Amino acid sequence: MNKILIAGAGHGGLSAAAILAKHGYIVTVLEKADRNTIGHDWHDAMDIPAFKFADIPIPPEECFKRGLHMCYYNPKKTVRLNMDAGPGLSSSDCITIDRKFLINYLIEHCESCGVKFIFNAEIKEVISADKRVCGLKAYINGEEKEFLADMIIDAAGMNSPVRRTLPENFGIQRDFLHEDTFEVFRAYYENTEKYVTDPNYSVFFYNCGKPGIDWVITEEEYMDVLIGKFGTLTQEDIEASLKDIRENYPGIGETPIRGGSVEKIPLSKTLPLLVADSYALVGDSAGMTVPLNGSGIDLSIQAGKLLASAVMAASKNGFRKEDLWQYQYRYFTLFGNPLIPISILRRFLSSVTAEDIDFFLENNILTEKEINMAGGNFSGITASYILDKLMAAAPLIKLLPDLIKTVKPITELSDIYKMMPAVWDDKKVQKWLKKYKDL
Repeated sequence: MNKILIAGAGHGGLSAAAILAKHGYIVTVLEKADRNTIGHDWHDAMDIPAFKFADIPIPPEECFKRGLHMCYYNPKKTVRLNMDAGPGLSSSDCITIDRKFLINYLIEHCESCGVKFIFNAEIKEVISADKRVCGLKAYINGEEKEFLADMIIDAAGMNSPVRRTLPENFGIQRDFLHEDTFEVFRAYYENTEKYVTDPNYSVFFYNCGKPGIDWVITEEEYMDVLIGKFGTLTQEDIEASLKDIRENYPGIGETPIRGGSVEKIPLSKTLPLLVADSYALVGDSAGMTVPLNGSGIDLSIQAGKLLASAVMAASKNGFRKEDLWQYQYRYFTLFGNPLIPISILRRFLSSVTAEDIDFFLENNILTEKEINMAGGNFSGITASYILDKLMAAAPLIKLLPDLIKTVKPITELSDIYKMMPAVWDDKKVQKWLKKYKDL
């Protein structure tokens, strides 16, 4: 029976692992963290349908909160925009869930399906031979060990040591561009006055004048604070935003009661090539996040289901990239393509100032429709729609050079979507890859 090795206990890798193990594959997950420390120390939003799509039982009701009620503010805090659920979703489909609980819930689900886990396994590099991936080297208790398998799934995150050590001739992008990353500080503080806003989830564009987003979630017991910046987040940025937040939210404690770390998140379009012979990327390792907010749980879990289906179909021919390509094609068709114009728009927005953002919101260039696409509601967000929005910014003459650079790739999107071959053809794939990379 085929052996499947999964690098990292990411959401997408675990989603694939459970399905493959249920179908009789020998699946092993190598995870660098300890079983008791794995997962971000915070809550995040996701949608119930993602569990259903990936054939994962929905967690018990007491393990999450239903409903997602958010609002967005411009830097001057003169305009408030509300966010709704995604397409085809009711507010009860949207939940917030503890990330540590979620990862452990997925691990337990995988174990019930027959997946083996090896924790405290620090992956160092990939093992390849004859243009195929055939294993991983990892340190366990200070001892280097080799793990061989028929197929490797890379779910080791944005800084995956697997992706970064692949031979160049595999054609897989090794790193994310600095401008396509998002650094965040997140911590929970005591809510000493039990102060709760309505809605209780408030997001601030370019708070304190710096490109990025901050948010405050008010609950009776705590206040959840996130401070995020495109590219690099400095200690000065954190202190300035915390000062501003404390001036606007009474009762926020001084010392974090949970969290307090700085994390980096990819805010790019999905990486160009996700497969090679006996190898596939999924989750943050593949850049599967919504480029406006970094949300990626739903995308990763659903991509894991697509990947597992392709792996099973590809097993009869030795996991060739030609067969695994079906995973990439289906992912882009369902999820990846709608994210491309959002990625282009996000890059444009990261080049403007706080005053420009105020102009966009106060003049209805950015409205609730655009805000809702950050939560997954891509309905109606076409290339022509975004072009119209960008051209509405023309009165800001200083933005014209950036507008021109942004408009050109958007006008080409329809052709690029059609260019992606449904079945692997080397010349067609390379032609599509070149166009996609140039976006």
